[in-house]
Amino acid sequence: MSDHGNPAEVSGASRAAGHEVSDADAKPLVRVGIALAVIMLVGFLGMLLMFRTLMFAQPLYDTTQAPHPLSASRTATTGPRLQPDPPRQKAELRLYEDNLLMTYDWIDQEGKVARIPITRAIEILAASGLPKPTDAVVGGDR
Repeated sequence: MSDHGNPAEVSGASRAAGHEVSDADAKPLVRVGIALAVIMLVGFLGMLLMFRTLMFAQPLYDTTQAPHPLSASRTATTGPRLQPDPPRQKAELRLYEDNLLMTYDWIDQEGKVARIPITRAIEILAASGLPKPTDAVVGGDR
């Protein structure tokens, strides 16, 4: 089924030309153009009126109160707090983490708790296996 209407309504001139030869009606197009121009003009005038009203009303909301007593003690920021040298800070963090993971050190010398390198810890666990959980570690009551 065709949605283009009855082919009998097409004029002979249009059939001979192979396309529609009549023009679109200009009256509705002109009306839409005029309506858009009026809407734009009303919007512009409304915004102009709103801004004039706000310019008039703004001084009513401005106050001349004395500054807060603690305002002088606050330091003004000059900008966002950025990292001064991110690559250097990242390298320092990497060195710190590597030192923690690759060296021996006492955590609690009196309690005889030490930190060992991670590679050594992996070797010990591979050789002996993980410790079996106890009731005290799991949480007690069952």
